[in-house]
Amino acid sequence: MWATLMLLSALTSLTLEYGRPIDGRVFALLAVYFAGGFAGCLLAWPFILWVRNRSSLTVSIVFAAFALTGFTLASTAAVLALDYRAYYAQWHSEVLSKVWLYQQVFTALGSTYQFAVIGIRLYWPLGVVALVPASWWLARRTS
Repeated sequence: MWATLMLLSALTSLTLEYGRPIDGRVFALLAVYFAGGFAGCLLAWPFILWVRNRSSLTVSIVFAAFALTGFTLASTAAVLALDYRAYYAQWHSEVLSKVWLYQQVFTALGSTYQFAVIGIRLYWPLGVVALVPASWWLARRTS
């Protein structure tokens, strides 16, 4: 569900705020945001469970919000870095050479910087609105 909400957030932002027509490149970008939301929720879930079983509901909700946010952003940045790496690999040096390692690191850093500057806005406003009920849902205790 979280991945679908992140996809819808990116779609809403792209179409309403930026006026992008829906084409193949938009679908590829939506796949990145879906994968980032999916991986982010999967990675955050064990930590949310651990905190949920040891603290109050309020602390669990706040922790769930921070965990979902952090892991979703990190996962989306990682998926985008893999995409950048696949694109720029054709110009990189021989595999496992010293120059190749530098190229891998700086390609990942460059893509992460670009995501931080340009890509995080696609989570606004729908992603932030979805964060509150999703955090409550994940932090609640079921009997």
